[in-house]
Amino acid sequence: MNSRIVGRFEPFISESELQKILNFTQDDSHYDEFRIGDWKTFVIWNDTGADGDGVVSDRGGLATPTSRGRGLPTLNQWITDTFDTRRLKLVRIHSLGDGVLVPHRDFVEFDPGSHPWTRIHVPIMTNDACLHSEDEQVFRMRAGEIWHLDATRLHSATNFSRARRLNVCLDFALGNDHVDSIFRIPNCLDPSIRSEKIDRPAMSQAFLDGILGLSRILTEHNYRDIVGLLSKVHFYRDVGIGHFFDWLITISQRSGLDALYEKSLAYSRFLQTERRLSERFVL
Repeated sequence: MNSRIVGRFEPFISESELQKILNFTQDDSHYDEFRIGDWKTFVIWNDTGADGDGVVSDRGGLATPTSRGRGLPTLNQWITDTFDTRRLKLVRIHSLGDGVLVPHRDFVEFDPGSHPWTRIHVPIMTNDACLHSEDEQVFRMRAGEIWHLDATRLHSATNFSRARRLNVCLDFALGNDHVDSIFRIPNCLDPSIRSEKIDRPAMSQAFLDGILGLSRILTEHNYRDIVGLLSKVHFYRDVGIGHFFDWLITISQRSGLDALYEKSLAYSRFLQTERRLSERFVL
């Protein structure tokens, strides 16, 4: 697993500021095709100042707090004190209820040979039902940990509870520099912290047959629901995240619905390998 804990922090956000985040409305609608269920994203730093602009792009501007973000002085001060904001491109808060992130790779829309952004995750409110994944591994991001998430790998996240999880997601443009170079406070760095990996039971043939049997009920009306269901399977069965694509394509093919089969092929390419800047996919 390439993703790893790079540091730690002490709780720094007041209850009133957390409540303000929990009361946010009008989440960023970009990238809806990457999430199913109760998953909201709120932009708080970018290079345009617009609350609704969470597009991953290479415009070259300097990120500063948006109008929404300026209402979070404690969080902004921690970001400024902790990180080299000259390299900061985008800061979002992911607010996750009972939802799931569809397995995908990020930054495939960047030009070949360019350096993708470096993504940092900071959980500021979480619980044991919140899980992340990368390739074959499932793990928890625990309170107090600062994570470097290798978003170029297949990854996902989910919350099996209705208690909200809040993660601050920061994207930096580092070029060839090491991830440690973004930190202004060296005592935040602590790569010795061991991550919490999650063991899962093996998948039986009967379980797999049940998954593939979804082909008998697949329609254009429940396609999105089945995408969400399949996105979660690897969190509770010991299978790699990439099986999501195999299942979706096989189920669509066996359904006999050619349009959904072609849609699944295109969606799989979009999520993994072929995506242009600002390109959208209609689920």
